[in-house]
Amino acid sequence: MTRTEFEHLPNELIIKILKYLTAVDAWYAFYNLNTRLDGLVQASSIDFDLSCCRKSQFDFTRKHIFKKIEVPFAVKFCPRLMIEQTEQLFFETKSKNVLQLLQSLTLINLTDDTIDIVRKKLSDFINLRSLTIMHDSEESKGKFVTKIMNVNLPLLTYLKLGYTGRRSGLVFDERELYKCRFNVPNVQEFILRIPITFNILYRFLSMLPQIVSIDVILAGRKGEEYMNKPNDFSPRINLQKLVITMNGIVPFTTMARFLRSLPQLHTFWFSAFICNYTAGAEYQDGAIWEELIRTHLPNLTDFRLNVGLEAAETATPSSVMQSFRSNFWTEEKKWWFVADRPENDVDTIELYSLPPPTDDKIIFRPNVPWVSNSALPNFDSIRTLEILPISEHRRSAPGSPRQYTNATTIRSATVYTYNHSYDTSILSNYVNFAKATTCTVDSPRFFATLPMMTNITSLEIRCYDGDVDCLRSLSSPLRTIKRLTLSESLNCYFCNLCDVDLFTRLFPNLEYISIRIAEFACLPILMNSLCHLVYAVILNDPEAIDIGDLKKWLYKSETGMQYKWALENTRLDIWID
Repeated sequence: MTRTEFEHLPNELIIKILKYLTAVDAWYAFYNLNTRLDGLVQASSIDFDLSCCRKSQFDFTRKHIFKKIEVPFAVKFCPRLMIEQTEQLFFETKSKNVLQLLQSLTLINLTDDTIDIVRKKLSDFINLRSLTIMHDSEESKGKFVTKIMNVNLPLLTYLKLGYTGRRSGLVFDERELYKCRFNVPNVQEFILRIPITFNILYRFLSMLPQIVSIDVILAGRKGEEYMNKPNDFSPRINLQKLVITMNGIVPFTTMARFLRSLPQLHTFWFSAFICNYTAGAEYQDGAIWEELIRTHLPNLTDFRLNVGLEAAETATPSSVMQSFRSNFWTEEKKWWFVADRPENDVDTIELYSLPPPTDDKIIFRPNVPWVSNSALPNFDSIRTLEILPISEHRRSAPGSPRQYTNATTIRSATVYTYNHSYDTSILSNYVNFAKATTCTVDSPRFFATLPMMTNITSLEIRCYDGDVDCLRSLSSPLRTIKRLTLSESLNCYFCNLCDVDLFTRLFPNLEYISIRIAEFACLPILMNSLCHLVYAVILNDPEAIDIGDLKKWLYKSETGMQYKWALENTRLDIWID
């Protein structure tokens, strides 16, 4: 198609074409062709993802796009990737377009140093409405939260703070509360992915007067003492949505007292794994929930549970579900639940709603009995599925069919026994693997399912120990996978030359990889073999990578690529410039 022909395409078709491009590519290819196209690019290409881009793309965006953009826009950026560009983004950008039109900012992989750079300039973005900041290390114990909330951001309505990596177990340091000035008075939606106590939760609700939605990880420590004081909670009449993921044990009486102070609540999602049946049985009791909702939460319209509870002799999935069969659940509210006992290593009874809390993990084992208070339960709403293997003694056990047709995130469970299998002929009757885009493999026997995941783009392997036999089920390369992460645990395996050669052949189209290597010679093979690779995280023994050898290889690189790198202890980050 010639340029003239393209310019005469209808607006609707051009917008569809632009959706297949990143915002940077759309501007680079189509801006300044004519006035009509300029307007379409301005209107449709406003989300700039600079979190994993080359320096040339960053410079083009900063020097050309930001100076011309005339509509509100959003930026996602990774300061860890381009530390020197962080100062350029915040200090050298003098365009009034950026200062006035930037409305949404997402920053990932921030360090303590880059946090200090960011907080000094955030208030310059006078119309900033949405801010997401993910710190690179949980060791800060949430100290960066105070730094951000002390920045004067009067128009901010959405705030999300947390850690870039896996969910943290370190609880927010309550001493930080005394340093926090809460200069974000108009925040309405607050997501905090750092464990906090009830004391801190109440403090946030008290100091954010406009808040209508809050999503937190609640730690079961110290909060009980605080909540036992009289008149702890005055009614929070503004709060309409509450999402709680509970770590540890908080007595149900404590939770109920808190919920009674939220009369306007219309959405409540609750997730927990409770290892003590005595302390957690009330969380799976439909009669207790019914009384609480009827009496104190009259406006509740969206109630979701996902509670895993240590099994007891007196409790079965059927007995748990019986309390959710009253007219209140099945006729008045039409809220549906499922209960089963998947025979996992800790032997729990799993109770979850349909739909479950968004993105919550649902544990599933084929061929085990389960019950529901719905005659025709619909599992289409489940997106994240942890699959347990088929136990040998359960192969012939009856089980009503459950079909998870829309699960996009799948992981295998860690299994410590050998009398099990992941029979793909059986699993395919339950799970539509073609819908999966993200997978985590904790068991070598689960590799056989990967060829069925025809749309998978991200893979994490936590069980590879050099045994190539476990990968023999992968008879051909998995070309859709763009992101590969090998286990980063302290005791995991260091890949040798043969392993690196194997992974580059199995996953030829990788754009990102995180891998442990046993020797420096693995690095050139890795970087030279993966022609699409943009970013690599190399974890190694201190002796594996010598800075002198690294610089020599970079200087003589056979790929012709220019690399940036950062070496910190046993971690090497290397990316294409």
